[in-house]
Amino acid sequence: MKYQEKKDPDARREKGGLLLIWEKRRRWKKQLVIEKNQSRNEVLSVGLACSECFSGPRLATLLKPGLEYEQQVMFDLVAGKPAAPLSIHTSGGVPAALNTFINTLEPHLPWKDAKDLDWCLSLQLEGASAVWAGIDMLLQLQMMKGRANRKMVAVGKKSYHGPPSTSFGSSCPLFPKHAQLTYPVPVAGEDYDEENLLSKYEQFLNEYATCIGVLLIEPQWGISQVALPWPEGLARKYVKMAQDRGISVLADEIMCGLGRHGKGSLFLSKAWGLDPDAVTFGKAIGAGVYPLSGAVIKTGGILLGSNDRTVMQSHTFSGSSIRALLTATEVLKTLPHWFESIKKCGDEMKVIFRHLEKISNGLIYAQGQGLLWGALVSRQGMHQDEALRLHTVNCLKKNFDEVGVLPYFVPVGGFMVSPVVDIDVGTLYKIAERMETALIQTVKEIGWTQPLSLNVEVRVSLQLDEEFCASEVKKQCLSNLHFTRTCTSCGDFVSPVIRKRFSRGLWELEMTTSGN
Repeated sequence: MKYQEKKDPDARREKGGLLLIWEKRRRWKKQLVIEKNQSRNEVLSVGLACSECFSGPRLATLLKPGLEYEQQVMFDLVAGKPAAPLSIHTSGGVPAALNTFINTLEPHLPWKDAKDLDWCLSLQLEGASAVWAGIDMLLQLQMMKGRANRKMVAVGKKSYHGPPSTSFGSSCPLFPKHAQLTYPVPVAGEDYDEENLLSKYEQFLNEYATCIGVLLIEPQWGISQVALPWPEGLARKYVKMAQDRGISVLADEIMCGLGRHGKGSLFLSKAWGLDPDAVTFGKAIGAGVYPLSGAVIKTGGILLGSNDRTVMQSHTFSGSSIRALLTATEVLKTLPHWFESIKKCGDEMKVIFRHLEKISNGLIYAQGQGLLWGALVSRQGMHQDEALRLHTVNCLKKNFDEVGVLPYFVPVGGFMVSPVVDIDVGTLYKIAERMETALIQTVKEIGWTQPLSLNVEVRVSLQLDEEFCASEVKKQCLSNLHFTRTCTSCGDFVSPVIRKRFSRGLWELEMTTSGN
């Protein structure tokens, strides 16, 4: 298809779901669209890889301090006056917003009485560098304590800590990673015996502990395991067993941190009492606008500083942006007010994904917590043929596109859903209904074993509908959840009809085929 370069306000061109509109300001404005029956529908982007946290007016509020700072800088520059820096290299100083950010972060750190510890922070630009910085500091401490032989890094058999070509993690696409070892972990979609797994892990430690300086653990996996959370007790055992052998443990919370886990704290390792030696953060700390990440070690700041040690993992602009730090400070101040809402939405997500798992007839396995959930495409039955499994994944992508939902499809075969944390419960179920439609269509298209009937109609008893709605409205609304638009004790934000259908409680699920 050829496009005419008509320079008028109504000129348009389209390709692959991308709509370009020529504006009066003589530039093309991009707008993502979905084509369905030649009509344009909204796209609900729910993947985002945990890179965003707030939306709309709340996002604007977070960005305001940085914007006002930048406007003042621009005013001074235009006027020819001395202007404050937008970024500054460490050779010239540190950002003015750094101390405020550090003081705001400290109460959230995953250690008791963090204010009394000599913890140390390294700011970076993105997740992989934050992990590298954490490893860097911990290995330096190991060597300063006379453990020069502990130079290896242990990673989970299924793990991802940044781009696999250059980062630690189980994937090695370019060359062997001679500085890392892999330890046994639970695997998404596979049954395991905890005692047997712990036995294998102990054997691993018996063989390699004396040469391992740092062990990386993701309390909740990201793309490598499709949002699978560790069993809480098992994670604690793994951490303690490593630390008992003199191994420093780094909890990589780039994906699952910042309260997304729904446990009422910034870091999941704090909620679970993992007590790691270091923790990382990133992704949405810059509100999805500015690149910022970091690694914090529990102790050792004084030892490193008194010996003139610096973090070898660094970049010119690491932690140098005033706007990023101002925004991150606002994120840290705002997130705790949404912890209860995240927990509530996490409870609803559990209901939603269990329903999706059920109506897929085992096509997907659901797993997750809080506002980080995933669905792994089954490897059973016809999917033992990897080509057929790939075909199913492609069908899912197509059908999700058609209903206007954009999750995060991951290489292991599945998708993740991690919406903004200020999502309202009505939108959550709007997403759920669209995913339900896409899954039913996929089951039909690929001929999955014992598929749902071709024409599925989900109906409810009107009497039950009225009785349930009446009982729901009578419940007392929780004002704080009402404020965040996640209250389900009334019908203001989501229909009780929809919720009850997904929870399957008193509802009658009737699947009928045409002609019945």
